[in-house]
Amino acid sequence: MDYYVIFGITLAISGGLFTWITANWWQDVVSESETQYEVYSPTPFFRFVLPFVQMMGRSLDKGKVLQGLRNTIGDRLVHAGRSLVISPGEFIGYMFAWGAVIGGTFLGLCAIALGDLPGLSLIIVAMVLSTYFPLFLLSKRVKARQKLIQKILPYTLDLLCLAVEAGLDFTAALNRIGENLGTNPLGDEFRMLGQDLNMGKTRPEALRDLERRIGLEELTAVVSALVQADELGASLGPALRIQSEELQRQRFQRAEKKAMQAPVFMLLPMVGCIFPIVFMVIFTPIVLQIIDIMATL
Repeated sequence: MDYYVIFGITLAISGGLFTWITANWWQDVVSESETQYEVYSPTPFFRFVLPFVQMMGRSLDKGKVLQGLRNTIGDRLVHAGRSLVISPGEFIGYMFAWGAVIGGTFLGLCAIALGDLPGLSLIIVAMVLSTYFPLFLLSKRVKARQKLIQKILPYTLDLLCLAVEAGLDFTAALNRIGENLGTNPLGDEFRMLGQDLNMGKTRPEALRDLERRIGLEELTAVVSALVQADELGASLGPALRIQSEELQRQRFQRAEKKAMQAPVFMLLPMVGCIFPIVFMVIFTPIVLQIIDIMATL
């Protein structure tokens, strides 16, 4: 029993010291090279496991191991706008590093708190759940990015339609709108679309690549309409106008849906917070009177 406690305390202290020392070392190393390349995560933990992540990424990207998982992670990295920062194999290495660290921490904490090592099944469950935690964060990043693009897409299509109808070329209009959008994800995608067109890609190919990078359902209809108009030789202005009006209608419908859901969401705080206080105010005097009557009998 004492051996497990000593083992747990030693594991926790040595792991904490080693992580702190290595994190400070990687802080100095990465801070000097951040001007040359972008890291996936600026946290000290990612910098600490970066050599393992790169080594495992090189091993997985060369073979066919976990091909389905790598394809799924690759699509999510593209939709999150991080495909140029980390490869799917490196991301899987990052997931394994999370699982190993959380599993070891869980082992040490159980040894300290309980004075004994936990069962193998608990360790496996903790490692599996923690392994998929980076994938969960990646999915949240994808949804947040798509939500930002979905919010600004109707307004951007209005600007693009006005620029095209005013006489600007499609590529020039994209560059102008990309500059006005600033750091918004859609602005980055429009600038990348303009670069693809300048590098010689055809407009349908560049638009399909834009659709693949964003992965938004509303954008699929817009890209299909623009590709069809380009293939038929029609003007892009009317097509952009129709798609912009359709996106505005869908946005209004989503707002109506959320407004109709508001009473349902308000019901829970009312039942949990307001109704008990109202019942206390109403029934407390009645209960006190009943207690007084019972005491006089």
